[in-house]
Amino acid sequence: MFIITEANAAIQMADYRTDFSTESPFLNKNRYYEPPNKYHQVGIYSMHPLERVEIAEPINGLLCKTIWNDSQLFIYGNVVTIKDQWKKDSDKTYADRLEEQLEIFGKLASMKFIIGGDFNLRLGWPQKRKAHQRLKEFVNIHGLIWPTEERTETVQHIIHSPDLVTTVTIDSSVQHGKENRNSFSDHPFLLVDVKNA
Repeated sequence: MFIITEANAAIQMADYRTDFSTESPFLNKNRYYEPPNKYHQVGIYSMHPLERVEIAEPINGLLCKTIWNDSQLFIYGNVVTIKDQWKKDSDKTYADRLEEQLEIFGKLASMKFIIGGDFNLRLGWPQKRKAHQRLKEFVNIHGLIWPTEERTETVQHIIHSPDLVTTVTIDSSVQHGKENRNSFSDHPFLLVDVKNA
C-alpha cells in the first residue's frame, strides 16, 4: 500500500486500486495541469479493496478502510497544508489546518488505524515548535503511537493505533538535493513495516 501526498491522478499502477482526496485547489503555477493530470493532496494505492469513508475535510485528507489480517483497518492520508496562500479566498492558517486534522485523528482513536502524511513539521524546526508540541500533546492524550516523532530529516509522519507495531525506514535516495537535483521528490520515502501488536 502507498500513501502519496501531492499526488497526480495520472499516475496509475497495475494491480493497485486507487482513491484520491478531492481535487486540490492549491494550484502551483510551476505544475502542468493538462489532462490526464489532476492534482490531489492525497492518493492511496492498495492491492486490497478500499472503501472510502467520508470526512469533514476531504481536500487535505483521505480516509479509507480495508480488511487486513482478518480485521478492519482504517488508512488515513493527510497534508497539514501551508498552501492556503495559493488559494486567494482562504483565510486558513497552518494552526487551523492542524486542528482540522487532529479532529479527524480523534475520531479514529478508538479504531485500528494508520495515518501517513505530510505534516509540514519536524522536531527541532523553530517555526513549527508549537505545532510539534500540540501534536505530541494530542498523541499522549489519546494513547497513540508516533514512531516518527523524533525524526529530524523529514516532515512526513506516521501515527497509528496502539494495537499495531511499526518499523519505519527512511529512504532519501528519491529526494532532491545538491547531488541529485532531478530526483523524484522534495521528500524522502517512508517505508513502514506494520504488524499486529
